[in-house]
Formats: sequence, structure tokens, C-alpha cells
Amino acid sequence: MTILSAAIPYRYNAEGELEILLVTSRKKRRWVLPKGHVERGMGARSSAAKEAFEEGGVIGRTDTEPVANYICKKRDAPEEEMYNVAVYPMMVLTEAPCWPEMHQRERRWAKISDALHLVETKRLREALAAFDRAFRA
Repeated sequence: MTILSAAIPYRYNAEGELEILLVTSRKKRRWVLPKGHVERGMGARSSAAKEAFEEGGVIGRTDTEPVANYICKKRDAPEEEMYNVAVYPMMVLTEAPCWPEMHQRERRWAKISDALHLVETKRLREALAAFDRAFRA
């Protein structure tokens, strides 16, 4: 099983409300989390931070432990190819005005309640709910 890692970039807005960053997928333009393959020589946590920068233009401090894990099949992958995705919270410290995929994706800050309606897949909603439980405790 191939390992992927994802980030849930988050910040607190001026009113002290928790917001997370969503990005659009390249092909279908769906709201998703920054996610990708764990790079050779990098751990899942570092790869999640790399994806957050490449896809969403954010830099921050990534938690050492994932807040959620899920199994999925990529839409364009062979039927038998499954992925184990580790999802890491990442406190955003810097939002770059330019980033590698800025012309391929949109980024959007959203409250968790709004993000739960924006993402389309059950597994992403479950990961966001796990993040919400961990950060509201």
C-alpha cells in the first residue's frame, strides 16, 4: 500500500476563530487538503509540509503525530492501488504571495463548519472532524 501524507493548515483569524486552508484539486476543481506522496528521504510529516507549500503557499509548524488516517483509492489509479493517507495539522506561520502551484489551484480559508460542507468526500469530512475534536478540546 502506498503512503501519502496530507496537511490541515490552520490559523486563528483576527476574531480568534479557527480556520483551515483548503485548495482545489487540479482536474476537477474540488476543495481538498494539500496531499501527496511521501518523498524518498522525507518522512510523512515533512512531505505534508512540502505539499502545503507547493499546493497552498503556506509555511508553518507541522505536528509530529497525524490527527487522522484514512484509506483511499486515487480516481485515476488502477483499481487495486490503495493509499494510506496520514493527515497532519500544520499551524501556518507564513502565507506566501507566490507558490509553485498558484496558477493551477485556488486556496481558501474556511471555518471548520464551512469546510465540512465544501469538501465532497466522507473521508475528508472525517479527517476534518477529527481535527476539530482535537483542537476544540
